[in-house]
Amino acid sequence: MTPAGTIHIELHHRAGQASEVRIVSARPEATRVLLGKTPEQVLASVPLLFTLCGNAQCYAALQACRAAVGMDAEPEPDAAREMLVQLETLREHAWRILLDWPGLVGLEPDKKAVASLLKFDAQFKRHLFRDGEAYKLDSRLDIDAMPLMRLAAELEALIDTSIFNGRLDGFRAITGEAQLRDWLWQNAALPAHLLNDLYVQDWPAVGRNDIACLPELDNETLNRQMQQYDLTVFCRAPHWQDRCVETTPLNRQWSHPLIAELRSRYGNGLMVRFLACLLEVAAIPLRLSRLTGRKAKPAIAPNADGIGLAQVQAARGLLIHRLELRQGRVYDYRIVAPTEWNFHSEGVIAQGLKQLKTEDPNALRRQAELLINAVDPCVQYNLKLTDSGSEAEAHA
Repeated sequence: MTPAGTIHIELHHRAGQASEVRIVSARPEATRVLLGKTPEQVLASVPLLFTLCGNAQCYAALQACRAAVGMDAEPEPDAAREMLVQLETLREHAWRILLDWPGLVGLEPDKKAVASLLKFDAQFKRHLFRDGEAYKLDSRLDIDAMPLMRLAAELEALIDTSIFNGRLDGFRAITGEAQLRDWLWQNAALPAHLLNDLYVQDWPAVGRNDIACLPELDNETLNRQMQQYDLTVFCRAPHWQDRCVETTPLNRQWSHPLIAELRSRYGNGLMVRFLACLLEVAAIPLRLSRLTGRKAKPAIAPNADGIGLAQVQAARGLLIHRLELRQGRVYDYRIVAPTEWNFHSEGVIAQGLKQLKTEDPNALRRQAELLINAVDPCVQYNLKLTDSGSEAEAHA
């Protein structure tokens, strides 16, 4: 397994007013080991390289390989694979909520519920694909509907109990801020502790900035954009039309009535970001119980250069795989993960951190940690606060 790497974040401030942000990624280039491999070897290697968002990574690799070798689309198997990506998105969000969010409000993590989430992936695969093999060129769909329905019901019950304290249905019915406040009132659910604290601290808009969401792109347009730039530079610091953009759960929840109302008051600040994650957690069990998933973007048609490109909406945002085959083997392989968009040196986290202002350095650190966790770097991060005012006095 390739190490996931670390994001280093340094926030300079003067008397609590953020002044400069430096973000450096130490994430490795995992795809080098795929060079020279056949598509079949690529699909055998990707699960070993990526444990975080493994389903999304494997699905994107499969889509890209199929396009590069000229295979036809597979609507029904791809719908099942979308289910697995949705399941993974739910699991990744739930892990963060149950393990990381408690520490943001002084509570203990719920490791027992997290452990219970681990079993669902393999069981869903076993009841969707023959031998549980979902991401091979010759995978065979083999749906066993009744066990899938039972698993979806069991998963929803676990989420309802561990995250929403038995009030999941009430949360799903929320369409405006007044209803949200009613749901939060005297609610013992873990997210209620965090969201209530944002209101108490008057922090719902903390981190608000002007970075736009990445629009939906067809693969041909995205491929042209990538080819206009040095691919290595683009994959390390991606941008759209010469601008930094974000790709997070907020993109997918942008038009939800609750999010639309809150955006009008708090922009893309903390309240909106945490709620976008919760809304996905609440919605995905319903999609799984209906045995449906998001429609996948078809990979680009193969061309003379053997290029295949695929987009998959992973838990933390858009995941892109692009490969080029020559004589049946990988000549070039690129991956652009959500982290590269969102933790760009001038991206949404950098701009959000620059907006922070508080008289208390401890509060400044807490605001920064809340914002970083709300966007979610996927990997470990180091946050360093530097008081520029103190440094200037020391050198005077």
